[in-house]
Amino acid sequence: MKKIHRGDDGYTDIFGLRLPKDSPVIEFIGELDEFVSLIGLVKAILRKDAKFLDIANNLTEIQKKLMHIASYIAKGGTLKAVSPIAYNDIINLERDINNLWSNISENRFVIPGATEESALIHLLRTICRRVERRAVKLLRDRIIDPLTYAYLNRLSDWLYIIALYINKIKEIEEEYLIERS
Repeated sequence: MKKIHRGDDGYTDIFGLRLPKDSPVIEFIGELDEFVSLIGLVKAILRKDAKFLDIANNLTEIQKKLMHIASYIAKGGTLKAVSPIAYNDIINLERDINNLWSNISENRFVIPGATEESALIHLLRTICRRVERRAVKLLRDRIIDPLTYAYLNRLSDWLYIIALYINKIKEIEEEYLIERS
C-alpha cells in the first residue's frame, strides 16, 4: 500500500512555510517551472541547426535567470531575498530587441506556424505571457519586485522578435493577419 505523502493534503513545503498548492506563489513557481522545461525542449530542437546556436545559448541564460526568479520567490521574494534581476538585464533585452527589430521590416499581426522553430518560440512567448499574468498579483502584493516583473514583460517581447528573426534566417515568409476594413 502506498504511503500517504505530505503533499497529499493540498499543501506544499517551501523554505519553511506550508502553503496551499493553489496559492499565488506556488502557482507562479509552477508556471515558471513549465516555462523553463519547455525552453529546454525548444533549445534541443534549435541546436540541431548551427544557425540557431546563439539563440539556444541565449535561452540557456534565460532558463538560469528564470530558475533564480523561482528561487527568489520561494525564499519570500522582496520580503526576504535579493532580486536576481538587475536593471542591466532589462537593458540587455531591450538592446537585443532593438537590434533584431531593425532587421524585421513588418509590423503586422503574425500568424504563428511558418516554421517549426518559430512556432515553438511563439509558444514560449505565450507561456511567458501567462507567467507574467501570474506575476501581477505578486507585484501588487510586493512579493515580486518591479525589475523582475519588467524582465518578464521584456522577455515575451524578445521571444516574439526571435520568432520573426528565425524565419528571416530561414528565408521563410511570415503569414500575416489581413485586417478587414
